[in-house]
Order: sequence, then structure tokens, then C-alpha cells
Amino acid sequence: MAELQSVWGWQPALYLFLGGMGAGAFVVAALLYFLDRQSNRKTICIASWAATACLVAGLLLLLSELTNPLRGMLLWQSFSNGTSWMTFGAWVVFAAVIVFGLMAVLSTEQWVKPVSKKWKGYPKARNRMRSVLAVVGIALGLCVAVYTGILLMSVPGVPLWNTLLLPCLFTVSALDTGAALVEIVAVAPKRAVLSNKTHRLLEASVMVLVVLEVVVLAAFLATMQGSDLTTATGATAAASARLLAQGMLAPFFWLLVGACGLALPLAMAIAGMVLRKRRKSGRTAMLVGAAGALVGGCALRFLVLMAGLHADVVAQAVSKIVS
Repeated sequence: MAELQSVWGWQPALYLFLGGMGAGAFVVAALLYFLDRQSNRKTICIASWAATACLVAGLLLLLSELTNPLRGMLLWQSFSNGTSWMTFGAWVVFAAVIVFGLMAVLSTEQWVKPVSKKWKGYPKARNRMRSVLAVVGIALGLCVAVYTGILLMSVPGVPLWNTLLLPCLFTVSALDTGAALVEIVAVAPKRAVLSNKTHRLLEASVMVLVVLEVVVLAAFLATMQGSDLTTATGATAAASARLLAQGMLAPFFWLLVGACGLALPLAMAIAGMVLRKRRKSGRTAMLVGAAGALVGGCALRFLVLMAGLHADVVAQAVSKIVS
């Protein structure tokens, strides 16, 4: 029986989830800003703060994984190596935290009136700044989402992770969980009333992203299971995929990721559309589907990390030499 990966603990898994969800939430919030900023003022504000908090919390979790947490004080060194993915990630996450935070501050309505009294041109300048931050934030959010997959893909000797399909999977999942977080922010208040534009955007986003995630996830597992079993890399990739699809991790994978994270949100999005056509509130359906998406997205990161078996390439090379 294959042993589960134990080098990377729960902190990196939670960082991958929080970082991706925060990035995805800002992207969706920025789209709402351009779609209907007046009707979604509170949602945009809270979602921007939540996105910032997710990135900061994720980074703190990643630093806590260090053997000596005080080494986190040397994080600035990660900005200097121009050939490292860590450098790219450090700059992107740092920039995203700044942009997301500024967007959150400028979207907080309670701070608008006091500043407007002292600076009459503030409202127009604020709208221009928020528009720029939204565009830049979408680009940074997508980069952060992709980077959560690249971070694993760049780890040597783990065939399950060493594929471009992993960044694709984590990016789609980040947008999916981000949309779910925005849905919760938007409809959690009992008196929340969403415009038709907002409803259509959120429901369409959920359905498209879930279908796309199913396709990418299926391609990811099929590619791993179809690897060349005569090589250490291929055999390990297949063994990792079997852990997820058929092995000890399969019950958690199919229940938490398949049923809870994919099937439930899709079903609830469809149910919400039907209820709206009948002029009934789809609030409960949206909340249930969003909660399922968050559970499934978090479980996906943990399970992919746990199934990341290391290939014994050295042993295979020695075996070939000896034979």
C-alpha cells in the first residue's frame, strides 16, 4: 500500500486554498464592480476585504510551516532571485495584497463622506482609482490563482504535481471558490436583494466554472492514470491517481470534491435559476451551493497534496545499470 505524502503539512494546503479563493473572490468582485457597482457596493467592499484577509492569512500559514518561524523575517530574500518561481510568487502576492487592500479601503463607504468634505473632487478620483485597481487586481488575481498550482508543479520528483494541468485545475478551482465566497457575502444578509444582472453573473459563473473544473479534473486524472508504468515517474503518477480515484483517498475525493464541491453547486445553481423564474427566492440554494464549493475546493488541495507520492528515480536508474 502506497504511503501518503507527509513532507508538506496542512499549512501549505490551507495556504493554497486561501490564496486561490482570495484571488478568485477579488476577480469576481471586480467583475461585479464593472457590471453594476451601485447595486453591489456592500458586496464589493466586503469581498475585497475578505480577499485581502485570505491572502494575508495564507501567507502567515505558509510561514508557520518553516522549521524556524523567525526565518519568515527574511522573506524579502525571495524577491531577489530573478530565475525562481518563488520570486515571481512573492512579487505577485505582495502586489495583490496591496491592490486588494487599496480596493477594500476605497470601497468602504463610511470613509467616503469625511474625505469628500475636505476634498470635493474625491468621489470622481475615487471612482477612477477603483476602476484602475479593479483592472490591475483582476490580472494579479489570475496570476496568484495560477501560481498556487505552479508552486506545486515546480516541486521536483512528484509526478502527480509535475504537469501543467495542475495550475489549470487550481486556477479554475480558485475562481470557483472565489465565486462561492462572493455569493455568500452577497446573499448571507437576510435583507439582501440582488439585481438580475448580479444573479445572472453569479449563476452563470458557477455553472461554467463547475463544468470546466470537471473537464480539467478528468483530464488530470486520466493523464496520470495513463502514464508509462515501465518508468518510476509513470508508475508513481499512476499510483497517485489511483489513491485519489480508487484507493484510500477515494471516499473523501468522490464525496467531498465530486459530490459536495462539484455536483452540489451545479445543482443548486440550476435550482436557483428555476426558483427565480418562478419569482421565488433562491437565497438558500445559493448559500448551500456556495458552502459546498468551499468544502470541495479546500478538500481538493488537501487530497492532491496527500496523494503526491515521490518517484524513486534513483533506484530505477541503479536497477537499470545493475541489470
